[in-house]
Amino acid sequence: MKKTYSIWSLGLVSIGLFFMIEPFSPLNVPFITNWYGAMAGAIIYIVGFLLSIAAIIGKEKGVLKYISLLSMGIAIFCCLSLISFIGTV
Repeated sequence: MKKTYSIWSLGLVSIGLFFMIEPFSPLNVPFITNWYGAMAGAIIYIVGFLLSIAAIIGKEKGVLKYISLLSMGIAIFCCLSLISFIGTV
């Protein structure tokens, strides 16, 4: 089966969002509970987002590319909550 940009995009966006949210969760995962893990998650998320745009430009079939694009709202919410959190500290 041929792996397309939309499948890779959805996977990378999911992993990136998990890494970005992990420092705020009560789970104790030692290698991603610091801010470096959140930054790595942001980079992974951006790569997934760019792959989603590449899937749209390449006119791939399916709706996976749009699902990963809709996650941009979640990422904006994470960034705004992080900014408000840092502003109140």
